[in-house]
Amino acid sequence: MNKFQRGVSLIELSITVAIVAIKYALAAPSFSTWMANVQIRTATESIQNGLQLARAEAIRRNTSVIFWLTSTANPLTGDWLVGCSNPIGAGALPEAPGDCPGVSTQAALAANGPPYNWIQRQNAADQQTSLPTVSTNAANATVVTFNSLGMVTGNLDGTPPLTTINVVQANPLTRPLRVTIGGGQIRMCDPGLAIATDPRGC
Repeated sequence: MNKFQRGVSLIELSITVAIVAIKYALAAPSFSTWMANVQIRTATESIQNGLQLARAEAIRRNTSVIFWLTSTANPLTGDWLVGCSNPIGAGALPEAPGDCPGVSTQAALAANGPPYNWIQRQNAADQQTSLPTVSTNAANATVVTFNSLGMVTGNLDGTPPLTTINVVQANPLTRPLRVTIGGGQIRMCDPGLAIATDPRGC
């Protein structure tokens, strides 16, 4: 018996390509929004983890430790630093050498104030989360200080402590997230939900 093989006609191929293109065009905005939401959550979790690290280090070291949003961009991105509350060699009670290991931030962040040695720092670009932007409870609120009991205390520079950090994305279809700091509590929540009806809300 003769066996015949039939190929795909140009019309069939054109219809298939058209259908795939339509499906891609319909799915692309949803995928873009999903990716933006993933970046928002990643940036928010990074900030929350930094705050929890600062609080834990303050308790472990039995001294004050700061969490500092170090971004110089406008609007802010999710860059942060955890370090000792006093710069080396300044103030009435500077840290002893070795109390706060790390590299001085003086060269990179001189515009933000005195140099701090850091325990840990994170740049948003390193996590591919430089697109979400950050706003705080006050224009100059970029630092929160935890004391040896893990409670929020006054900042050494007199600036208001961070109490709220909002993380948003330019895409209007995305869901912004928020980190709240109060007393010794650090909480991530969704400002689009009411806490009275949903535990994920703010």
